[in-house]
Amino acid sequence: MNLRLQKIDKWDEGKIRELIDFKKKMQNHLPTFLPEDIKDYKKILHPDSAFSDDYQWVGFFIYHEEILVAQAILSWRKTSKVGHIGFIDWINNKDVALFLVKEIESFSRNKGFFELKTPIDVNFFIRYRIQSFSSGPAYFGEPIYPAYYHELFVSSGFDVIGTWDTYLLKRYSSFINFLKKRKKREKRKLAHDHAVKIRSVNLKKWDEELRIVFDLFINSFKEMPEFDPISFEQFKLIYDDFKYIIHPLTSFIVEFKGVPVGFSINYPDPLHLLRSIKGQPLNNWQKICLFIRLRLNFKTFLIPYMGKVTAPEGEEIKGLMVKLSKKLSLPVLLCRRTLICYQSPESPSRRPIDPELLTHYAQYVLYGKKLE
Repeated sequence: MNLRLQKIDKWDEGKIRELIDFKKKMQNHLPTFLPEDIKDYKKILHPDSAFSDDYQWVGFFIYHEEILVAQAILSWRKTSKVGHIGFIDWINNKDVALFLVKEIESFSRNKGFFELKTPIDVNFFIRYRIQSFSSGPAYFGEPIYPAYYHELFVSSGFDVIGTWDTYLLKRYSSFINFLKKRKKREKRKLAHDHAVKIRSVNLKKWDEELRIVFDLFINSFKEMPEFDPISFEQFKLIYDDFKYIIHPLTSFIVEFKGVPVGFSINYPDPLHLLRSIKGQPLNNWQKICLFIRLRLNFKTFLIPYMGKVTAPEGEEIKGLMVKLSKKLSLPVLLCRRTLICYQSPESPSRRPIDPELLTHYAQYVLYGKKLE
């Protein structure tokens, strides 16, 4: 094939719009695809973005007979020698995929990189991983790409370097299990019980609550293999809109002697509501109606973010996850199904749950390649 490469190393609105259009062409049929616009990319890639001081990026566009057939953005933290290949899309053609990857590898070696990871859109907080298996309907935020992308990653020399799982919680069995163990748990007083308080997230103080969650996020996940530091300003850019989808009665902050030590951010899945207005401009009344529908939505309950840190004195707080699971019993019963999302093999949010109450629902992988 006669393939041609075009690179950009700075913001070019015309090329970014081309990237958006090609992504839509490749992914529009996917159940999780929602329209994007130039403002979404300005948040991440523009010179005035909160990410610009910490990250550099280069865009790769591959053409065949002047038709775009593959694209990706290679990004890296300025202090790192690991490249992240993200915003990646390509037609189902191994020659095209290999051409794109070889061009990225050549550039990366000249930069002194020793490893490439994909798919990661700049930082793992933004978007990373790719679904490799699922036994049920998709949910909001799930990293789904066309199935043939896996074959193209493997044929281009990438190997799986990380896996995560989503589990379906057996609705009635888990509630019955909770009732059976309730009295036993009440009798088993733990040393920290008197000092632990679990409270709902206060949406009226969203910025303050987001700051608390940010600090807990960073300290909970900093040991993860793919963890990449992030500033509060960057974190806020990514998660600020979550104030519209999380439910204040199902998201919690845990305090020990008044100090935040844990969190559980959960929400009813908004995907079916967002897809119903896909690409439609909304007036103020329609936005109000959508917000109400989001608040009354109890179709699928998602438990995607849960973590804890040690007490201020460095002491491990026992039973914190068990207490959180008790708080979640009611929404689990009310919703038609509950998914515990993106669990790593050692995820703390999975440990207090009886394995017999879980069904494997989906798996996600990350690909990587060492550069010689």
